[in-house]
Formats: sequence, C-alpha cells, structure tokens
Amino acid sequence: MRFLAFTLALGFAAMGCREVLLRELPTVRLSECPPPPTPECQARPWHGEPLDTTTVPPHRDERFYWRVRPVRGGNTDAEEYAVWLADSRSALITRGSRSAQSLSWARRIATDSLDCSPVAFPLGHYRSLGSFTSAGGLALASALDTNRRAEIVRISGNLAEPVSIELQPLLLRTDSWTSHPTLSADGQLLVVASDRPGGYGGLDLWYSVQRSNGQWDTLRNLGPEVNTPCDELSPFLTRDGTLLFSSSGHETLGGYDLFAARLVRRGESVTVGTLEHLRPPINTEADEIFPSTPGEWESLLYWSSDRREQNFDLYVAEKLERPKAPPPAITEVEPQTPTARLRGRVRTADRLPAVGADVSVRDLERRRTVAQTQSDSTGAFELSVPTERELELVAESGSGFYDARRIRLRRSDTLVTLPDELTIPLVLTLRINFPHDQARVPYDFVLDSNGIQTNRRWTEELDRVAANILRYRDRIKRIVLVGHTDPNGSDQYNLQLGQRRVEFVIEELIKRGVPKELLEGISAGERQLLPRRPGEPSDQYYRRNRRVELSKVLH
Repeated sequence: MRFLAFTLALGFAAMGCREVLLRELPTVRLSECPPPPTPECQARPWHGEPLDTTTVPPHRDERFYWRVRPVRGGNTDAEEYAVWLADSRSALITRGSRSAQSLSWARRIATDSLDCSPVAFPLGHYRSLGSFTSAGGLALASALDTNRRAEIVRISGNLAEPVSIELQPLLLRTDSWTSHPTLSADGQLLVVASDRPGGYGGLDLWYSVQRSNGQWDTLRNLGPEVNTPCDELSPFLTRDGTLLFSSSGHETLGGYDLFAARLVRRGESVTVGTLEHLRPPINTEADEIFPSTPGEWESLLYWSSDRREQNFDLYVAEKLERPKAPPPAITEVEPQTPTARLRGRVRTADRLPAVGADVSVRDLERRRTVAQTQSDSTGAFELSVPTERELELVAESGSGFYDARRIRLRRSDTLVTLPDELTIPLVLTLRINFPHDQARVPYDFVLDSNGIQTNRRWTEELDRVAANILRYRDRIKRIVLVGHTDPNGSDQYNLQLGQRRVEFVIEELIKRGVPKELLEGISAGERQLLPRRPGEPSDQYYRRNRRVELSKVLH
C-alpha cells in the first residue's frame, strides 16, 4: 500500500486538494474537494523487453545503449517532483513536501547535472506552486490557493527575476480539480489533468485549443487511447507533439508508469496515436511521474520517481552511442633514460621529522610511478628518478594528508637536493576554483594558498585526495569536510553555499571509490574567515577564503 499525495503526484497539494491511495490492484480512492465515485481501476501487468543498458557484450543494440541515473545536484532530502528545461543553460525545479511545493531556478551544468538556487518563486496569495510550462510567450503553473483549491495560474513578469512575477488564474470555466498544465511548442494547445465529469474515471487528461481571440476552448477528453478508469496525470508535450504522461492504468510494472503517444491536431480536434510504454529501467514497480524532455524523449528524458526510500527524486535517461573499439596499440621500444639521485626531507605540520612517510615519484607524461621509498628517522629520503621528464613528487602519511610538487631534472644532473622540505598537513585545504556563487562546475585549475591559479587540475587534485584516503583507509575513522566561503552575501546564504561546495567534493570522492559513510560534511560559511594580509586586494582575499578543508579522525 503506497500513498501518493502531493499535487497529484502534485495533485495532492500544489496541484490540488487530493489524496491518492494505491492498493495492490491500484484501485484509487480520491478524497476531498469533493470525493468523486471510486473508479474501477484494473491495471494489467506489463510484459516486454527492457531498454538496453548493457555496457559490456553481449548487446541487444550494437550501436546505442541507455544510461539511467539520478540528476546530480538536483536532489535533496525534500521531494523533487518535476524539472522543466527552459533552455540549454537553465531549468525550473518543483520541490517541496507532499502538502506544498515551490518553483526555483537551476543552472544546467550537463545533461545529468544541475546547480540549484535556494531562492523559490514568491507564492503571492497561493500556498503552493507546482508543475510549470511555457510556450509562445505564455507561462503557466499549477497552484493551490489558501483554501486548498487547485488552479492553473498564468505567470507574468520577468521569470529571471522571480520577485517581479505576478500570478493570475487562467480561466478554463471548470469547477473541478484541474491541474498539471502543459503547452504545445506553439502555445496553442493545452493539456491538463482533471477529474471533471464526463471522463473515464479518476483523473483523465483533457485538452483545450486557444481561439483566435486568445480565449481557451472548452476542455475535451483525450479519449480511451490515453485515459482509463485509473489516474492519468502529469502530461508533457514535446516539441514534435508527442504526449508524455503518467498512468496507474494500461499495462504497468506497478504504481504509476510513464507512457508516450503522438498527438495530431486538426483544427480544434486532436487524435491520439499508438500508446507506448517507456519500459524499464525508466519505469519500475515504484511511481514514475512528470516526464519532460528538451527534444525527443527517445534520446533524453527527465522524470521523478520514488524508487529510492519512497522519496521522490529527479532522474535522467540518456541514449548514448557505444564507444568504438580503439585501434591496436603500437608498442615502441623506449630508449634507456638517464637518471639522477633526488634527495629531500619531510616534516610534519609541527615541523618535526616525518618518520616513515611514504614518498613517491610519478611520471606525469607516462602516468606511472617510477620510484618510491619511505623517509628515515630524520625525515630524509633519497630516490633514483629519470631526468628530462615532468615528475610529480608526493610525500604522504596516514596521520596527515600529503604535500606534492612538480619537478624536472636536467640530463646533466646526477645528484639533486631539494632546497625546500615537504610538509605533510593535518588539515588539507582544497581551493577548487568555483565561479562566484557557484558550487557545481569549477574552473579547470585549483588555486594555491595565495589564491593564485596553479597548473593542477581540480580532477587531478581530487584523484590525489581519494588515493590518500583509500591508501590509509584502515587507520581512518572518518573524514570531516568543512566548506568555507568569502564574506560576500548573507550569513545564511553563505552557509548554504559552503554546504553545496562540500557536497560537490563528497560526491566526487565517492565517485573515486571513497566510502560514503566515511565522509562527514559541514559548512562554516563566512564564519571562519582567514586573516586579511596588509594591502591584499579584495578579489584575492575572497579567492583565498573559498575553500574546503579536510581533516582525518583516526581510530
């Protein structure tokens, strides 16, 4: 038994005053505003072949495969119900609880990644805003007024500046529960979910065509090709006129599944083409709702599902071309490389000799370790390394982190002693260089302790952090990550920004094999600013403060 009670599937609040109860055979009981007759809902089990998601042979599709994953940066502990892609750079997210939702902007980082703003659209005199659609200069959203009545509202004003927008009811001449609007690409066709009389039971999908005077025609039912005695909801019209929607009827894997059908408009009438089940792993035994796509769903699809812990999150499915097999490798005989002896010394953060520190040298061009040793009782070490190569020298330990530097020895060198000692810090400071106010897509290169850009990529830096943690995993109880920001902005906003940057680092470390349970992230925001140096420019001072600090708690 599962409760689906947001605005039906956002109808449950931001789309209306409904509660939907699903039983084993998904009979739907709708209560409030007012309760309609119980529909005779008998979904049939779906049988078919799932989408090909295999990445290793044998493949059913030799050219393409599907990749399905949660949307990175788009999901929180709250419920994420829908995403509407405004353009190649921005999107709108519906987020909240099952009793109230709100809209907020997000920046598109990649097809599977968003950087979400914490600022929600103002609600005006409404208590909730839900699904969103826009086309032909018209922007609509689902809304719930203070009396818990569902409406479709027209949004006017500059959407890029939500504080300036106004909400007004869209006149559709209906007293029934009507919500979940979606517009065709030209803005002339509107499809909604409604329990108005004359349907097939439960929520049905209805359409209206805009007249030449700008008024909307009477709602018409899309017919039995789409609607069933069960619920049909969360419609979405693609650019080519395909209708995507969610239904607990037809043939399903359980709960609400996603479907597609081509709509053909002739004047004021609409005909429905063949219905298509979107198949697993897009559909599951859980609930899938609010499908959307910026183009064709057969290539890229977004939706929401409660498949994990019955919490609605955003997901994305991409159809990708399989990589072609690389040509046979050509093995070349490498000439004998001259070497030189490299000496140095390692210290702890307290300036004491680092005894038994692990010291290694990596050939950056050939991507392999060429020498390794441990420091002695005085912290000293000696290695034989190749000359005329770009090398990376790293000293690390289990109690601290690491110190790394790049070196290149001349062919004529036979013995080189490093003038500066390597120091292993107890607290590692990462200055991943994010654009102002951002937390998802860094600039390529990290900053040094002076806030100056280095030649080290942030991906390489996180590779090194993960390698250090994994190397000494048995000695580490947990890693504490603290996010810091510059003082620009309010205290609350900077706490949120610092947390988002910490979460980014945690996500990247998990990708590199660090166990999630080992990582603990908190934000200090602007509350632990570094001392400002005499005459230091503001932009440099701000860059130094944007950092994530890591420390180890040992067993």
